[in-house]
This record gives sequence, C-alpha cells and structure tokens, in this order.
Amino acid sequence: MIEFIEHTADIGIKVSARSIEELFKLSAYGMFKIICENIEDVENKEVIEGKVVSEDMNEMLYLFLENLLVEFDKSAIIFKDFEVNIKDNTLNYRAYGEYYNAKKHRIGIGIKSPTYHRMKIWSENGNFYAIVIFDI
Repeated sequence: MIEFIEHTADIGIKVSARSIEELFKLSAYGMFKIICENIEDVENKEVIEGKVVSEDMNEMLYLFLENLLVEFDKSAIIFKDFEVNIKDNTLNYRAYGEYYNAKKHRIGIGIKSPTYHRMKIWSENGNFYAIVIFDI
C-alpha cells in the first residue's frame, strides 16, 4: 500500500509491505507514480540492472531511489516494475519500463531527489513500513 503525504514544498509517501524487498519495490513505484500520473499505462519494454551497497537500510533505500531517478533523468525511461533482492548489505535490482512518450504518458510532479528528511524504515507485527520525502 502507498499513501501520499503532504509536505511543505515537497511530497512524500508512506509505504507498507509484507517484506523488505516489496517495501523497496513499492517505494520505487510510488516515486514514479508521482512522476507519471498514468503509470499503469507504462509497458515493460526496457530494463536496467543495478546494485546498491550499504550497511544502513535508510541509505540503501535512498541510493536505490536516487539511482532510478538519475536513470530517468538521463534516459527518460519511466519505470513501473521492479525486481529487488537484498542479501547482507547488498541490493541487486532490475527496473522495467519504457521511454517517455508525450502522446502516451501524463507527467505529474517533477522530483529532484529523495531526501533523508523524515526517512524511516521500520517493521511492526510482521509488516514493513517506510516514509520517504521527495524534493520537488
């Protein structure tokens, strides 16, 4: 589940998931839902792979989202689906999507970067939660 959070001059999401990997996938999906209003219309035509190494889960999530955002800025691929594998201090991922097409995709809010402000990951009653604020 993704819940959008209002924040002065920024926008945020609160995410809940059954696993840490699902939490990362939903956080990325939530970020791209802010960027592309009709993300459900994005097709999985392109794929990128990446890796993030960190001992801190907040930093790992930040770097994961930042990598995806940099790739979007560089190549204009809107990502929709994600494969995430976290083992020890390493996150390996694949992101699927398609190149931005003005005739097909409705651009929402431009995101400059995820932030560490209020970023938090926690588990409770077997579920995982995250709060992520984005600089817009």
